Amino acid sequence: MSVQAIGQPVRREEDLRLLKGRGRYVDDVKESSEARGYVLRSPHAHARVAAIDVQRARTAPGVLAVLTGEDLRQRGLGTLMPGVRRRRRNGAPAFVCSQPLLAQTHVRYVGDPVAFIVAETLAQARDASELIEVEYEPLPAVITAEAALAPGAASVWDENPGNEAFFHEIGDKTAVDTAFARAAHRVHRDRDQPRHCQ
Repeated sequence: MSVQAIGQPVRREEDLRLLKGRGRYVDDVKESSEARGYVLRSPHAHARVAAIDVQRARTAPGVLAVLTGEDLRQRGLGTLMPGVRRRRRNGAPAFVCSQPLLAQTHVRYVGDPVAFIVAETLAQARDASELIEVEYEPLPAVITAEAALAPGAASVWDENPGNEAFFHEIGDKTAVDTAFARAAHRVHRDRDQPRHCQ
């Protein structure tokens, strides 16, 4: 992709190939003796995983493996950690959650991965996912950053009351404040920035 300014259309290099039907996707790749995976995801924005029973799924036709967060924890797998450590507004170290690849004790957003099923075909993996029984205990949820940072908001992570992970600020604050103080006109507007663009 070429570098674009905010608001300009993005010129993508792959469009011509895709528009002419010459795209190749992972799903187009077929290998001998391949297996397919399917992720069972949480329907809750915030809940405790009280119990998960995968026994029927493990014995379903074509199923090769069913993994849960507990399976990954026992193997010492499934944790992603940020590469850059930041600080909070008060100077304390940033809150760093463990980011398990599969939920272990809690789910914290709709779509949080709960189990991973591997089978001979995608249809078999999906069918097996419907045999998994998950008992959820729903918890209060916050759905915006503003709501999460409001006084008294439910904690997404018990270890992080107040929900602030870190505070990031760059630039010359004094120069910016001075420029705004001298401005003839000021416009205030809130704008949401998707996380993947940060």
